[in-house]
Amino acid sequence: MSETSVTRKILKLFGIDNHNHARRDPLNVWVPLISIGLALIAGMIVIAASGRNPFVAYGLLFGDSGLIPGGPSWKREFAELLIKSAMYMATGLSIALAFKGGMFNIGAEGQFWVGAIVATFFGYWSPVAKTFGFMYTALGSFGWIAQLLHGGLCILMGMIGGGLWAALAAYLNVKRGVYIVIGTIMLNWIAWFLITSWLIIGPMTPPTQTFTSGSYYVAKTAELIRILPPTRLNTSILLVLLAAYGTWFLLYKTTIGYEIRAIGHTANIGSEAPKAQGVNIGKRTIQMMFLSGCLAGLGGTFFILGMQRQFPNATVMGYGWTGIGIALMGQSEPVGVVLASLFIGALRNGATSMQVANIPKTFSNIIEGLAVGFIALQIAVRYYLVKFRERRESRRKTTADKEATA
Repeated sequence: MSETSVTRKILKLFGIDNHNHARRDPLNVWVPLISIGLALIAGMIVIAASGRNPFVAYGLLFGDSGLIPGGPSWKREFAELLIKSAMYMATGLSIALAFKGGMFNIGAEGQFWVGAIVATFFGYWSPVAKTFGFMYTALGSFGWIAQLLHGGLCILMGMIGGGLWAALAAYLNVKRGVYIVIGTIMLNWIAWFLITSWLIIGPMTPPTQTFTSGSYYVAKTAELIRILPPTRLNTSILLVLLAAYGTWFLLYKTTIGYEIRAIGHTANIGSEAPKAQGVNIGKRTIQMMFLSGCLAGLGGTFFILGMQRQFPNATVMGYGWTGIGIALMGQSEPVGVVLASLFIGALRNGATSMQVANIPKTFSNIIEGLAVGFIALQIAVRYYLVKFRERRESRRKTTADKEATA
């Protein structure tokens, strides 16, 4: 395979040219990479300005992130990296899909938690738990089949829950003209307070627990299957990679995906070209937001079935908000989202290690913010890259002309 062919395949994964999809611009790869590089450099300056050694800080940060093989605890760190990254990939894909359709889905946070609470319910609900528990015992050495089916049911219902929560915001937008940003933000808080201020301290709390303990624990059969014992790594990373491929296939290999991208490409300029071509924009918008919510809900099921085993009363928001930055870093492309999620997961996984050098772990959040900031300034980054490319091509042409006349 020639180098040109390999380059073309790589660009095909990242390219997001809105005007001519068949022609990919290499700058779509370089812009996020350079933006992240600038963020890391700016982070070093901030750390140095605080009187600390940035090289020591980055050595600890990335050395214990799980990205770099080696060390006695690398296996565990690598597992934790993938567990965290799987949830970020889910919310990043959710927001990236909405971005592609011209929708700013700020509601991935609420959709994440709706998916989590629905998965929790089907994970412990007595009729379901007893049925799969009996199956698990009866199957003996094949009990993993019951675990696969019960976990699959919880994931499916969690995704549907997140999808319906997002579809509600889309319905309000299409039928009632409620701006999607306002609708999704309101539904975020409605979901959060319904869950934390009612469900997990009320009907979903076991009588033997205090209100600070959280919900019922899900059954053993509802937990995600571990794939790298003795670590916590489970099938969530495999499922989210499958979801990433499915998102890419939907966007670039189906009619629905083409119409979603057409709506998104023309949304900023107010063009009604898709509508003039017979696209039912309202229907596609609701479908797109439903699928976007399904992806966010998928991340919520990972949180419960792969990590917590219950909906804890003491938890913090943030997975959906992080997904916004990840979608921006990944240029709203599935493969870009996967790579950006691994980067964010690495930062957060290794952040605690920086405290060894008396560096607050919150410095990793500064790096994240800087990366998103430089991505937001990608027009400026792209401008200078274009200038650099034009200057290089001009020099190459001048050299070629001199050689031709020599």
